[in-house]
Amino acid sequence: YGANIGNEVSPLRPMQAYSAMFPSFYQAEEQPIALNMTWEGKDDNAGYWATEEKNLVAGFEKRVRPEMDRGTHFSVFALAPIPLLVKLGTLLTDKTPCLVHQLQREPAQSWAWTNADIDTHYILSEPDKDDHRPPALIVALSASIAYSRIHEALGHEAAIWQLTIDAPHNDFLKTELQLSRFREAVRKLMVRIAERHGQATRLSIFPAIPVATAVEMGRVRMPKADMPWVLYDHNNKTCAF
Repeated sequence: YGANIGNEVSPLRPMQAYSAMFPSFYQAEEQPIALNMTWEGKDDNAGYWATEEKNLVAGFEKRVRPEMDRGTHFSVFALAPIPLLVKLGTLLTDKTPCLVHQLQREPAQSWAWTNADIDTHYILSEPDKDDHRPPALIVALSASIAYSRIHEALGHEAAIWQLTIDAPHNDFLKTELQLSRFREAVRKLMVRIAERHGQATRLSIFPAIPVATAVEMGRVRMPKADMPWVLYDHNNKTCAF
């Protein structure tokens, strides 16, 4: 799945994907299922989000849903703005057998996970227990997000939670274990926030995260149990969420 990120066109190449799958998996068909569409829409345009979401859902229901019903295993390669990647994850759910890949830029561009012994400790910061303002969640893995940016978007009426790592940077995610630990952290975090603020309360989410974690964040969402989510996206043109 690919969608324009600002002025960038997603560089998704089937041969890179097939190489990353091997030797654990191989493609069932000669061509991959491609959900991206070609158009001139940019994420600062008024109709971009509705158009991309509608196209993603329609393509998913037509091409992916029948394979899900057959129990097919999916290798997922996606480059798009984070809210759309989360939406893709919610469509897949965590009940579908999947391996979500992350584009590695160093030492050479590849979608393959490494076998290195790398784990990551995810750090949770909570607001005061007596802070009953509406919750906002920062997920800062690729870069740090200043609290002032949340206040710019929401005002000061927000109880800010944060999930981060020791040194956020855009190439930290190298192993499947790191991704698994992220899923565990998000599941526990959503329960904790709901317990404090109530399941019917809207949760505003401000992410700076790798693409694979965005998809997995959507996959672990429990539609009947989790709070309503409102996802904010950093816009390069306005330099704001």
